[in-house]
Amino acid sequence: MDPIILSHAASVFKKNVGYFWQNPAEAMRMVCHTCEMYDVTPVGHYLYADYWGEDYGAKVKVQANSPPGITKRPIKDAADVDNFEVLSPEDLAKGPTLTKHFEALDTCHKEFPQMFAPITQLGGTMEVATNWASIDDVFMWMITEPEVVDKLTTKASDHMANACKATANRYGANVMITGSVIASGDLMDRDQIKRFSYNPVSKAVRKMMNAGAGPGVYYHLCGNHSDDFDLWKDAPMSPFTVVQIGYDGKDIFPSSKLVENFGNRCTCFGTVDTKLVDRGTQKQVYEQAKEQILAGKDSPRGFIIGTSCECPTNAPPANVHALVKAARDFGKYEKF
Repeated sequence: MDPIILSHAASVFKKNVGYFWQNPAEAMRMVCHTCEMYDVTPVGHYLYADYWGEDYGAKVKVQANSPPGITKRPIKDAADVDNFEVLSPEDLAKGPTLTKHFEALDTCHKEFPQMFAPITQLGGTMEVATNWASIDDVFMWMITEPEVVDKLTTKASDHMANACKATANRYGANVMITGSVIASGDLMDRDQIKRFSYNPVSKAVRKMMNAGAGPGVYYHLCGNHSDDFDLWKDAPMSPFTVVQIGYDGKDIFPSSKLVENFGNRCTCFGTVDTKLVDRGTQKQVYEQAKEQILAGKDSPRGFIIGTSCECPTNAPPANVHALVKAARDFGKYEKF
């Protein structure tokens, strides 16, 4: 099970979120020790949403109570897209994003090897694109100049493959975190998601695999995907693929539906609502986790239970414990 511990670990160690993100090695230690406290052994995470902007000249603001945020993006208008050049794996490896990222991963590899996985945080092509150009501009171009967004997401796809190569070159393997956050049913329609997210993300995954920069793929489909989840059934997958879908409309995505559609191709990551983990009771968290586990644990290629996105920073530890307890109580398999 994986409650996706990130800045929640800062609250456990009485540090603010800004300190967490500005100290990658210490952040990784906090994450891994917090996982030990809850008695879970997932991978050691260090990542945040506004990756990759700095490498291309974006300005990033350090914030005390939230992750670093981009305040000035390198692409100012549609004309800039044609001249925008994607960095090589070698240049990315020396850039500000992977310098911090590798510091965290190196710490995990050395001090917590049982929790180490060579992760590359990417999000989807729309997430990368909106770290290069403002989300307002990108959404306007989708309507007025969609071919500009095609070019932008193609470049994002190339960047994603190159970043994975940089991680694989350092560690000998790579786990690509991709999928979609912005490209969800609450912001984009199905055709837009297919054109600007699913298609270029699939291209990036294929390029990553063909370059030997895998083998792991983790599709994190954040938000509402009731209208487009079935697109991802045909996404490229390796034997080391996990699919997680956050919501089906306003409700948590049912594990039964996840297993029915993806269980024969990959490991299914069933979820508990992060709002519930943050503001619900122990009983509510426990009962939802129980329902999701019982519906998903017999998935043919394995099942993980966790939160629908990052564990909320100030989630009550008792609620995280309730999630872990449900996994222990209902996630066991009968002996034959």
